[in-house]
Amino acid sequence: MDTPTAMPPDPSPWTPETDPVRLKVLGKLIEEFSEGGSAAARCIIQGVNEAEPVTGKINRVWLEDELADALANIRRTIESLGLDHERINLRAERKYAYITRWLEGLNRPAEKAV
Repeated sequence: MDTPTAMPPDPSPWTPETDPVRLKVLGKLIEEFSEGGSAAARCIIQGVNEAEPVTGKINRVWLEDELADALANIRRTIESLGLDHERINLRAERKYAYITRWLEGLNRPAEKAV
């Protein structure tokens, strides 16, 4: 018969965030990212220039709205949490350059394996 082993009192050293302002800021950021993802998915499924069937709103306009909301919340999060704006901008520039090269690679014909 196995003897139960004692579990450590706290298996995780993590302490969840409890500050109400930080929780609101981060929660809103997640909400806006999710809405942006929904708008992007709609553009993939229906087409960027197509209209939402019920509201008639053009998918491109919805995506623009959600990207604007996400950008505003990114700015608010940086300010509220005291994040390193310069570091974030430098990383964003590197990522933009990487994605640009990646997209350019999609337009080149694939090399055939020998």
